[in-house]
Amino acid sequence: MNEKTHMRKLIAILVSLMVFVMLLVACAQATPTDVPPTDVPPTAIPPTAIPPTAVPPAPTQTLIPATASEKCFACHGIENIGMIVGQEAVPIFVDIVAYQETAHRDVECVDCHTDINPTPPHNANRIYGSWARFSVKDTDVNISRNFYSVSADACLACHSDVKYAAFLQSEHATIKDMQYNSDGSPREEITVKGSDGKEYHANENFDAKDCDRCHINTNCGTCHWSSDIKQKQEGNVLDLWTSYDKDSDTAKAAMTEYGMNWTINVASHDFRSAEELTSSNDVCTTCHIGYYKGDMSVPAIGLEGMGIRRHPQVQELALSAQRGIHENMLCTNCHTDVHEMVYQNTEHGARLGGKTQCTNCHQDKAQTVIHKTVTCIACHDAELGVHIDNGMVYPMALKHNVEESWPSHNLTLEVQCAKCHFAGNLVEAPKTITEVEIHP
Repeated sequence: MNEKTHMRKLIAILVSLMVFVMLLVACAQATPTDVPPTDVPPTAIPPTAIPPTAVPPAPTQTLIPATASEKCFACHGIENIGMIVGQEAVPIFVDIVAYQETAHRDVECVDCHTDINPTPPHNANRIYGSWARFSVKDTDVNISRNFYSVSADACLACHSDVKYAAFLQSEHATIKDMQYNSDGSPREEITVKGSDGKEYHANENFDAKDCDRCHINTNCGTCHWSSDIKQKQEGNVLDLWTSYDKDSDTAKAAMTEYGMNWTINVASHDFRSAEELTSSNDVCTTCHIGYYKGDMSVPAIGLEGMGIRRHPQVQELALSAQRGIHENMLCTNCHTDVHEMVYQNTEHGARLGGKTQCTNCHQDKAQTVIHKTVTCIACHDAELGVHIDNGMVYPMALKHNVEESWPSHNLTLEVQCAKCHFAGNLVEAPKTITEVEIHP
């Protein structure tokens, strides 16, 4: 055998050895499913080798690979993880599998939570509330939590349609009529001495930002975040609608307070779709509720009339339905522009070119010239008086002890002309009633 032949055989042997070694290494690096669990006995690592308190709970889900969200899920993917607010445990566990089933599954956590320092400790901007309306936040033992850490600005980065941007200036976002008086000054609780020598409270105190429990200013999640909606006290407030004694008012307050508990949805991070919101009045009901409170009409401080406490459009709509008007009506049947809900786009501003007009459905009920300054609800409201606002006749209510235009949903087909036409009326209507054609 010559030297070249010997060398070739030696090289072949070496190559074979290298392939064999590579196969051994590949087997050693195989996934755990390739190795029977009995190969590593459970007692190989003594349970006392690492103190239990030094080992964090293992995530129960597989982390989303190769994304920035992986850092978030390293903690938030731990089942039962939570935080303590006051004496309440608030969950912050996000179920990765459930999240991947949502519409935002391809969105990074920090794309929405833009105002949070991604490295703990976070600087999350959260608001913890209680029941909707005006219950005390910190002492209510039946508390129902709202909290958030996402600004609408982050939502608009993807949802770029102009109607969504308009939401930031809408009544729903700014709650203008609740936070501010008609002259633009902040609404505050003030004390007024009446002609009877007693002190009365006018307006309400909004310093505690109680409205933010639901409206939360620029947070889209107020309506869109899936939440558990619960009535504080079961019952139908219409049963006590015209009762004004102390016990009735206490019951009406509880029946018209709803809590939206957002914490139950943290794990799934699910959102209500437009279809869901426009097929039910459930979310609208949590805010657009309330009751009449007769003692809010105080002659001693120069205010007389039916007092309205809070905003009872839902109950008023039910009263209308009992008269055969707007039966089974959804709020969004009329209010098609909830993202752009500003004065001009309400029935109040309909004659100024707004979108929500009764004639959208009742095309044959346009008014004649003689009543061109009279809104539909001014005539068809079932109970309230009327006044002039911006040159238009509207139903008038006393709300927060202030005379205000009222977007009445308590309607009747029977019109009482004497509501406007009487001596000394405030809407400049002739005191005598002349039979004229109202609708052409």
